[in-house]
Amino acid sequence: MSSLIVLDLLRFLLSLTVLTYASWRDVKTREIPDKIWILFSAPAIGMDFYELYIGRIDIIQFFLAIAFSFIISFSLAYFELFGGADFKAFVVLSLLQPIQPRFIEPVLKAVSVIYPLTVFADSAIAGACIAIVTLVKNITSAYTKGGLFEKDLKASLARKLLIMVSGVKMDINEVRGPPFEYPLEKIEGNVRKLTFMPRLLRDEEALEAIKELKEAGFKEIWVSRTLPFLVFITIGFILSIFLGDIILWVIQLILIPK
Repeated sequence: MSSLIVLDLLRFLLSLTVLTYASWRDVKTREIPDKIWILFSAPAIGMDFYELYIGRIDIIQFFLAIAFSFIISFSLAYFELFGGADFKAFVVLSLLQPIQPRFIEPVLKAVSVIYPLTVFADSAIAGACIAIVTLVKNITSAYTKGGLFEKDLKASLARKLLIMVSGVKMDINEVRGPPFEYPLEKIEGNVRKLTFMPRLLRDEEALEAIKELKEAGFKEIWVSRTLPFLVFITIGFILSIFLGDIILWVIQLILIPK
């Protein structure tokens, strides 16, 4: 086996290891020590310099991958759509895997020239699939329980539909609160209302909303279970390796005639 193929396999294994471990830590504790990212950045930078030196990685493609990862993840983190761990994971992944691995050809044979873009696109699809699963579970629950929304819960049809793809109904005594669950309900002027974008709430506001709902005597409330996006980045990375860029493949299927 070529030493360069071994290097590709090493990049893949290091990437999968750090993403899997960080995802597990994020789900369990919502805290990932910075030393994890530093530990995996060191060999990544070493491999990058070596492959740039021997000309195996195109320097423009390399810096485009790094720039894209930093700009996109920083922008999403700035607008609080990405957590700090998601930002760091994406940057470290771009160092570990700036280009498509060459030891395997993805099934769809479609990968962006800027490889982190493929990972990001597949991660977004993985996240969307969770929303579909949540919707199906809520529809099933509505069928078995005879409804999901109480009459006193004020919200438009559009908001209810959004809640059904992003939230679940839980026993209020089982709600742990931030950073694991955020309420999708609040009491405003003695009126119970559905809310959206709960992660924009400060943790103190979320806890206060849960307390008010409990004191008002509600047994079940809608919550958003905040599964870290880092989990979807990990899934997206695996999809990109073995399947390829799903969105790019669909675009090619539509626009490029056979």
